[in-house]
Amino acid sequence: MCFLFNQWPAWMAFMAFMAFFSVSVQAMADEPDVTPSVISKSEFAKKPEWSGTVGLGLSSSTGTSQALNALLWHRGLWSNQSRLLYNYATSQGEVSADRLDVSNQTRYDIALQQYLFANLNYHRNHFDGYYFRADETLGYGHFFVLNQVSHLRLEAGAGVRQSHPIGGVYSTHPIARLYGKYLWKFSPHAHLSEAVDAILADNGANTYNSIFTVVSPLYGPLNLRLAFIATYNAKVQPGFRPMNTLTTINLAYNF
Repeated sequence: MCFLFNQWPAWMAFMAFMAFFSVSVQAMADEPDVTPSVISKSEFAKKPEWSGTVGLGLSSSTGTSQALNALLWHRGLWSNQSRLLYNYATSQGEVSADRLDVSNQTRYDIALQQYLFANLNYHRNHFDGYYFRADETLGYGHFFVLNQVSHLRLEAGAGVRQSHPIGGVYSTHPIARLYGKYLWKFSPHAHLSEAVDAILADNGANTYNSIFTVVSPLYGPLNLRLAFIATYNAKVQPGFRPMNTLTTINLAYNF
């Protein structure tokens, strides 16, 4: 643990500290992203300055427990969204999943449905062959209102990645990030979404994430969330598979 903290930038040490002492976690793309505040008649414009989601759930593996949380702040042209996802699973007495994702994105609206962002992400999953990966990117995003029940978000940016493969050495490499998310509201209070995130590194250690989510209301602020998460790593250490998947079900409370 001390070795990892010596390798981390200060922001990652703080985020890991919060993750260790908190039961709040959020799967990326489980919660609809906040629409840039300059968009008129946005459903998010009616929300308070602070809002979020907290909940608990299960995954497909026996004995899996999960906690989730997203915290959103917005004021004027600025917004910030923090997320945390933690999955732990055992199967026949052996640990089969131990995954931690922490992310934070700050946005500034520059025009109607357009914004600049700073994105920070920390990922730890020893089952994919890495002690940790950390990405910091800056970029541009565009929000497209396709019709009354669906929208599309596209982002592109560049930055750096710090990573430490199991059995390898710690390294830093420049990266490019491409992100897209489609959301469809198939009822007044339920929606499904598909988010795809690609990290392209100069050393070929690219990472591709896909998250498919269905959210349906249960009672009042309680929601049922189903998600399928697939991660593909272009470079893995010997003995590790490039593809990892996770299916989750959560009860979430919106506040």
